[in-house]
Amino acid sequence: MKNYLYIAASTLALAGALGVSTSAMAQSNDSTVTQTGTDSDVTITQGGPDGFNVSTVDQSADNSSVVIAQEGFDLGDPALATNTSDVTQAGSDQSVVSTQVGDANGSTVTQSGTEMEVTLVQGGLGNTSTVSQSDVDNEADIFQDGDDHSSTITQSDNDGIIDLDQIGVGQTSTITQADDNDTNAVVLQTNEDNTSTILQRASNSDAFVTQTGQRNTSGLVQGIVSDGQEATIIQSGDDNVSNVAQGTNGSGPLDDDNVVFIEQSGNTNEAVVNQISEENFAGILQTGNGNEARVESQGDGASSTTNQENSATIEQSGNDNFASVNQPDENNVYDVLQSGNDNSSTANQSGNGDGGMAFITQIGSENTSSVIQIGAGSGTLSNSATVSQSGSEGGSAITQDGFDNEATLTQLLTSNLALSAITQTGSANDATVTQGGTEDMSTIAQTGIGNSITVSQNTIVIAD
Repeated sequence: MKNYLYIAASTLALAGALGVSTSAMAQSNDSTVTQTGTDSDVTITQGGPDGFNVSTVDQSADNSSVVIAQEGFDLGDPALATNTSDVTQAGSDQSVVSTQVGDANGSTVTQSGTEMEVTLVQGGLGNTSTVSQSDVDNEADIFQDGDDHSSTITQSDNDGIIDLDQIGVGQTSTITQADDNDTNAVVLQTNEDNTSTILQRASNSDAFVTQTGQRNTSGLVQGIVSDGQEATIIQSGDDNVSNVAQGTNGSGPLDDDNVVFIEQSGNTNEAVVNQISEENFAGILQTGNGNEARVESQGDGASSTTNQENSATIEQSGNDNFASVNQPDENNVYDVLQSGNDNSSTANQSGNGDGGMAFITQIGSENTSSVIQIGAGSGTLSNSATVSQSGSEGGSAITQDGFDNEATLTQLLTSNLALSAITQTGSANDATVTQGGTEDMSTIAQTGIGNSITVSQNTIVIAD
């Protein structure tokens, strides 16, 4: 891996004269400036020991400025321009400051509307950046250090702020802010070949993405349905993938406050969060390798008058663990902690109103748990399931239909090949199973109202 950091104070010494100032410290530098606006200025400084810099400015904006500094080093193909810069300004009160140091760096900035600002620094070989700004008061700050970075930024509404840093080799970032006001996106990419895509269409929303390592991929959509969305994605290691979509279904109420937090460390981990309507929260933390966590269809927007208020928290450590939950409708809660390897947890909390709550803790390896809670019904209370499994090859399946059902299963540290299946249909049923030992099995089926069963098999109490 090659890193280049050529930016120094001497490189950034720019001419301060008004109008057009062009200085050539090496042969073959080329500058073209067209001005048709009023009270605007362009300052261009081009040089370097092997300079073949090209800059083009088309300025029809009023009260605007362009400052370009290019320092050329012949690091790659000698037939190519060392640095190229293309700036187009229309409207009024626009600002562009572009600094390029190295070889084969290219930037394109297009501004229209009022009060746009771009600050761009490129150092190294083969970096490209494209910025398009329109409407009112958008700001973009881009820093590229190294080789073969690519950034594409589009800001087409009011008061957007973007801060992008790309360091290393082969980073790719696409950020789009549209149909929104007061949005903020901060992206940091280091090491090699990370990819980040952000689409913000929700007002008063924040997106923070940090990717270190190699070949990590992040996708984030903050839809127009709800305002005040926040997303933080941190990925370290190699080949991790995260995909987040928030506020994408317009059939629900137009409210706010979707929040997601994802942190993945290790290799080949995957996280998917789909928060369709509003007031959902999902937090996913994965360490180790080959883990997968999915929060599907959380708050599906089926209700047209009330908020969703779903929550999902998944924490997985170890390797090859899988956790998935589908929480439509409202007031579902899902909390999973899995430690060890090859654990699997799936929960489908279906319903047409208030309902849900499932807490699952699996420690050890090869534990399997499935919870399905089928609709509490409008205006009712909730289903509830608590599962804790320790050891290897523990299995648990809980299915509850109705409301105010509760099933609690504990399979102890010494449990091996323990299996428990609980099915409750109706309402206000209760089942508790505790198993400790080897080759345990428990099956409970309850139908009706107000039934209760307690099972304890081969329980081992370990004294302090």
